[in-house]
Amino acid sequence: MSVGFRPTEADAEILNAYKRAGETNSDVLRRGLRALQRQEWEEQAREDMARIAADGEDLSGEPDAWEYDDQGRIRVSGTDVTVNAREVRR
Repeated sequence: MSVGFRPTEADAEILNAYKRAGETNSDVLRRGLRALQRQEWEEQAREDMARIAADGEDLSGEPDAWEYDDQGRIRVSGTDVTVNAREVRR
């Protein structure tokens, strides 16, 4: 799918202000879309947290459903199912 975009003068200023070395306008727009997606996810998470708090649900006393094995992989508690832990990107 291809999307056409004709930036206004103000849009072009924003694109240029946030463009990193070697990035195209498309790269900047992709980052912006991902940031918007992340923002929406965070807003939904806040709503969920508020709803859970209002319901009085407290999972802090529940046992974890996962643990780390000796190699640092994540294991589903009580099973042999493991996955490699991902590095945190910032």
